[in-house]
Amino acid sequence: MANNLILGIILALAGGIANNSGALLQKFAINKIPREERKEGFYKKLFKSPYWVVGLILIIGASGVLISLAQLFIGGALIPGLMAAGMIVLTIGAVKLLDEKLKRAEYIGIFLMIVGIILIGLSALEITDADMTNLADINFVIRLAIYSVVFFILWVVSRQLGKRLERGKTVFLALGSSFPFALANAWMQPFIFLFREFINGNFTVLNIILFIVSIPIIAVINIVGIGHVQDAFKHGDASKIYPIGQIPQQIAPIILYYAIYLKSSPQTYSLYLILVGVLIILVAGSLLGRKHGQLETMETEEAKELAFETTVEEIEE
Repeated sequence: MANNLILGIILALAGGIANNSGALLQKFAINKIPREERKEGFYKKLFKSPYWVVGLILIIGASGVLISLAQLFIGGALIPGLMAAGMIVLTIGAVKLLDEKLKRAEYIGIFLMIVGIILIGLSALEITDADMTNLADINFVIRLAIYSVVFFILWVVSRQLGKRLERGKTVFLALGSSFPFALANAWMQPFIFLFREFINGNFTVLNIILFIVSIPIIAVINIVGIGHVQDAFKHGDASKIYPIGQIPQQIAPIILYYAIYLKSSPQTYSLYLILVGVLIILVAGSLLGRKHGQLETMETEEAKELAFETTVEEIEE
């Protein structure tokens, strides 16, 4: 059990690093597109960028595989918190792209992120194969369905508010880009368990229905979610999007563990550890997010240089 926990933690950390490395490349690619050219053919321009394509491969391919494997060993309760480790890589990557040094706030953010991840790992809120017997319980299915409907509504409402409002636009777009991943995370482990059950020849009507339902939830929602992240990047600073987007993803696993699976804490202090760990990660995310937001300055500087060069050419003519 302990070995499975350690291996699951390592896989989740690696998945988070791959995911955030991909996000960094995608944000870098988006910053290369001038704002006035982002309205028409935006996604076509992204697919033409090698940075964005490699980022997509890291997010869907590398991170997807690593997180799926982590789900086998520790379930979905610990994964979002552990994946936050990737923000450290994102911060260092932003420094490399900007050729800047880390400031005191970023060092504090990295330290806090490490502390938060350690606390979440020590909470040991595993969801194992034994817990998947819940899939035969209609009450569990109802709880999972209610969770899914509520998060789907929050996703849609956030997206619509982000598209319609001018004030607070970034906040709602960031939230709207986060809810789909919280949804997909909740359905990933049941999907993996059911897939293995079918390979072993174990079929029930309820399991077949759950398996069919889980496929579009995981596949479609993840793809749409990635698109919504790009849209959020297009309209807002990464320094705001990342910390805000962490809120649903960090709170959802606690709901999943205690309210959906109805599991009790493995230790008397487990709940306190994960709550403090999540709080620390959210604070660290806000500190590290400032560095990510400085990627926006690259776009501004490039626009200024282009405008200056154009002006010079016009004068020379």
